[in-house]
Amino acid sequence: MVRVGDVGWVNDIGRSVSEQSALPSHRRSYQEDPGLVDRVFDLLETTGVSTGRRNAEAFGAPWEGASTPFMVWDGDRVVSHVGLLPLPLRIMGQDVTVGGVHGVATHRNHRRRGHFRSLIEELIQFVEPRYSTLVLTTIHPEYFTAVGFRVIPEWIGRAPPPPVVAIASRRLDLTKPSDLAIVHSLIDRRAPVSDRLGVHPEKACWGFVEFATTIRYAESLHVAVVAEQIGSTLRVYDVIAPEMPSLGQIAGIWGKPIHQVLLFCSPDKIGGQWGVEPQDLRGGAEALSPGEANWVLMARGPFAAESEPVMLPRPARC
Repeated sequence: MVRVGDVGWVNDIGRSVSEQSALPSHRRSYQEDPGLVDRVFDLLETTGVSTGRRNAEAFGAPWEGASTPFMVWDGDRVVSHVGLLPLPLRIMGQDVTVGGVHGVATHRNHRRRGHFRSLIEELIQFVEPRYSTLVLTTIHPEYFTAVGFRVIPEWIGRAPPPPVVAIASRRLDLTKPSDLAIVHSLIDRRAPVSDRLGVHPEKACWGFVEFATTIRYAESLHVAVVAEQIGSTLRVYDVIAPEMPSLGQIAGIWGKPIHQVLLFCSPDKIGGQWGVEPQDLRGGAEALSPGEANWVLMARGPFAAESEPVMLPRPARC
């Protein structure tokens, strides 16, 4: 959720949130300034998020429709940014909307001037009457511990494949209006993939992350599976359905021989012989993002699933 690739950390961390209230606000509105999003992405392009922006627009849930920006300017340029969006979650059986922190970046020429600290403190003050919990994902957890965030360990599910009975399915192409409408309809009616930690209907992050990924749809079950097969391993990232299918049904929708299934979320609602294990943060072959440092989940405020074997689903990690 936090693409921190060009973030600038600062040393002047002594200023409190209460002291921030006397300073000018850095919060703006995309709705009041339609050209603002281009200036923000002039900065964020340094973190390589332009593909996600195009994906979200094509999906019909653009970044600026969901995000509230907090920014530092140098003349007419945005030189530091922290974004906030609402994220509707299911956490330990309870429905709660949390604040999602994302799009954190500071231009390299404006680092170590306190910009990030001032923005994140103002964001925290802004959300206090709105959300009791903030979440983010990052490869730099040390940047956020100083302002009250803590790491939430994450776990993946592993299962041997059940006997596969093929279920009629097809790959969706979201550049086609009819297929795009199917996914929107499924998300509108979706159940959280997990009762321990799942996502309710949400489209801004989903489109940003998943628009161009492999999605197989079984009309008979009203189920779409976001997955990929690497070797003989099926890696499942999201299941979009009014009711969760079983592992056997997921394998049937995929329709290809597999040796094992990795589920990148909690398997509590998907029937099968699941084991759970800590996610690989080193970028190994079974990591969420193989070959690179992996993003950790952090929370600020109450998080009931903190000691449970959970993982924030990939579509919510924008």
